[in-house]
Order: sequence, then structure tokens, then C-alpha cells
Amino acid sequence: MEWFMDFFLTLFSKYKCLIHTAFGHEEYIRVAYKLNAHGIHFRTRSHSHTLRHLGGDMGMMPRAEDRTQYDIYVAREDEHQAHVAIHSR
Repeated sequence: MEWFMDFFLTLFSKYKCLIHTAFGHEEYIRVAYKLNAHGIHFRTRSHSHTLRHLGGDMGMMPRAEDRTQYDIYVAREDEHQAHVAIHSR
């Protein structure tokens, strides 16, 4: 059912241009801040890919690494400005 909703949202959304894929919350926030600062509206679709790994000591509990994937979409007419905003300092 989720794929149907994704299809429906993509079909009727004006945000069809995938402008950036961010991995992790910090990278997503950085890109979202830049787009907002330039007045660019966007839509985000997230996918969770949590990885677990052991620390240096085998007795430690595994910690989750934030590998959530954030696909950021903009309207086609905002594509150029969105690239400029993302790559600005």
C-alpha cells in the first residue's frame, strides 16, 4: 500500500525533480536550511537504513548509525536555483 501512496504523491505533486539525496539527519538539515534560506520550497521522502556495528570493545552494545536516506524534491522551475543554494557557502 505504501508504494501506491508514493506513486499517487509523485503523480500529482509539483515537486518532481530530485535535487539531492542526503544520508543522515545532519546532512539533511544542512541542505534543508540552505534551500529555506534561498526561499526554495521542497518536499522530502525518507527511507530508513539503520546499520548496527560493534564498538572497539566487544562488550559494548551495538549503536545505531544514522543512515536515513532523505530524497529532496523541488519543482522543475526551481531546479537551477536549488542547485545554486545547495552548493553555496
